Amino acid sequence: MSIDELNGLDEVTRKEVEKLLKVTREKDGDEEYINAQLELEDYMDKNKRYELGVKYLKNIREDDGAIYYKVLILIFVNQYFNMKDLGASYDSMVEFLEGTKHNYNDLQEDVFDEIRGYALEIAKKYLYQCDYIKSLNLFNLIGGSYSYQSSCYENICKLKMNSKTKRIGQVSDDLRGKVQEIIDILKLDFLSLSEDEQAPERKLAHYTGTYTTNKLLSKEENKDKPSAFRLNTINNVNDPSEGKLLTNYLESVEENSFYKPDFDERLHAFISCFTFNHDSLNQFRLYGKEDNKEASGVSLVFKKDFFKENDSQSGMNNIFINRTIKNDSDEDDSSAKRIEKQSVMRCVYIDPTSDYIHLAQRNRLTFFREFGRENLEGGSIPKAEIESTEYENYIDKKTEDFREAFVELKSIYNDAIDKKKSLKKLSKEDLDKIDGLLDMIILPLKYLVKHSAFQEEQECRMVYITSLDDPKVKMDFGKFLYVEYEPEVKTNLDKIYIAPAATQYQPYLAKLLCGKNNMGEKIKIEPSNNPYRQT
Repeated sequence: MSIDELNGLDEVTRKEVEKLLKVTREKDGDEEYINAQLELEDYMDKNKRYELGVKYLKNIREDDGAIYYKVLILIFVNQYFNMKDLGASYDSMVEFLEGTKHNYNDLQEDVFDEIRGYALEIAKKYLYQCDYIKSLNLFNLIGGSYSYQSSCYENICKLKMNSKTKRIGQVSDDLRGKVQEIIDILKLDFLSLSEDEQAPERKLAHYTGTYTTNKLLSKEENKDKPSAFRLNTINNVNDPSEGKLLTNYLESVEENSFYKPDFDERLHAFISCFTFNHDSLNQFRLYGKEDNKEASGVSLVFKKDFFKENDSQSGMNNIFINRTIKNDSDEDDSSAKRIEKQSVMRCVYIDPTSDYIHLAQRNRLTFFREFGRENLEGGSIPKAEIESTEYENYIDKKTEDFREAFVELKSIYNDAIDKKKSLKKLSKEDLDKIDGLLDMIILPLKYLVKHSAFQEEQECRMVYITSLDDPKVKMDFGKFLYVEYEPEVKTNLDKIYIAPAATQYQPYLAKLLCGKNNMGEKIKIEPSNNPYRQT
């Protein structure tokens, strides 16, 4: 740093900076040198000398290990947000992504995904500035959990580049934006509705059998942890119209014909189902079963920590496009790891023959069971009544927002279809690509729209979509096709409800639940409140 560069710094900062500039790798070692560069960047950032901050960060090399990738994020943030130097951000990002495109396993995936997120923002900036070459180049380099979004944008970009398809490219982008808006409406944010109360949707239940529960809570032989929680293939669901209702709605197909779920080995969905109804007799009879005996299982009630906190990309980063999957025949078992935390989304129930819409939600009874006969201070109004009414108002507003966006989605989708029909000079291959893009854009909603006949389930879903080539996809031939979930069950449990015909398992469950969850709380076991006589 020259004398001129030190001008303007206060005396204390100036002395600290001068001291840090004397630190070298040769004299002080790598660790001291790296820390000095980070401190210098921090001083420059506080004094809004972002170019100098970037200069010092670039002294940290790739062979410095994991810190290198974290430093890259700081560089990109400085260049893009502080220096507002889009060109420098682009050059740095392309250089980095091209250098690592075939070497993902050497990177920390969570850190690298953060970098991909910045790359997506830079590529979008160029797209909306109509610099299609740069945006296309960058979209093509982005993978990982941003592979779905970058693939959609890449195809939109290609359409906008061609004068014949520019209009449908814009409509496709509008459709993508509306899907994102709807996903934001459907996400569970786990936030409280008022300052003095807990979030009403802070817990979700999963119904299963006692055999599975034992596997999830006890360590397997010769293994250091229990079996993993699974997301199973969409082909196992009990609703034959899964995946078809959304396209039927968008295309105004009014029929009650049922289909088998789509089979797509390139984009195959794996799901796990949760509900707001923690102690439901109907769900115990349907899903909480052991050896096909009704109401003989358990309800596992999870705290919000079991799920990924939702952000602006929720529901978009759980779809992985083929091109990003490492498919090396020499891979060892460590490559087929469990999937990381996923977001959870509420389902929407629609009636194919009318405009009926219902968002998955807590029912009134759950509030009365939570608060019992507790009254508001100084009054006789049950607390459950107040909480339930406040929640109903919240859901009503969310439902109205969804309804409005859903109608707009249909309008945009039909506009896209009309514009595609007007492209009479395009080849069948090009028209098929447009159809494929439209299908891909609505994919995040495809498995969240359910038939109104299943409304009582009040279901929320964790959805993970990937290729069957993905090494994370595991199989028990003829029985199960699934992916395993990284977060452990026991540490994220709040409570277990035991079905009416499974009370004999209470002491065994108590043994399995010795210890505490990740909040340091003892996990409660509670018999179901529902009467039921096994026949």
